[in-house]
Amino acid sequence: MKVLAVIFFCTTTLTLAQPPVKDQLVGTWRLVSIEATMRDGSVSPDPKYGPHPRGYLMYEPDGHMCAEIMKPDRTWADPKSPTEKEKIEAFDGFLAYCGTYDLNSTQTTITHHPDVAWTPPFVGSTQPRPFHLEGGRLILTPAPNDPNITKYVLTWERAK
Repeated sequence: MKVLAVIFFCTTTLTLAQPPVKDQLVGTWRLVSIEATMRDGSVSPDPKYGPHPRGYLMYEPDGHMCAEIMKPDRTWADPKSPTEKEKIEAFDGFLAYCGTYDLNSTQTTITHHPDVAWTPPFVGSTQPRPFHLEGGRLILTPAPNDPNITKYVLTWERAK
């Protein structure tokens, strides 16, 4: 009988210690890094956003989400009148979209469904994001959209 009580106590304690995955995801996350694995096997910061990208990822309990990522050193020599090249670099160094999300905790995938986005093709698309939670961090591994990259790893931590 004591053995059963100990097993019940341990099982209950372990179950109570881990909230449901959705509860662990809900909130605001700050981008720590984006690593890109290149075709030759080398790993480097994402060439599009640089070594110190900035961004936020937000998940709401009602199923809505927003994501923004930027290359922080985008500049315009004249803020009131950027050149065409500066506009293109600013556009290319930014990603933003909001919409809804679905969570498949058994397959550890969050699927984003953008309703608004920085580029028209993203609107209405389906964006699966394999993920895992690791020591207070959220690690996403979306499929690469660059033929020179075989893997992306986006590391997020809770915003403070």
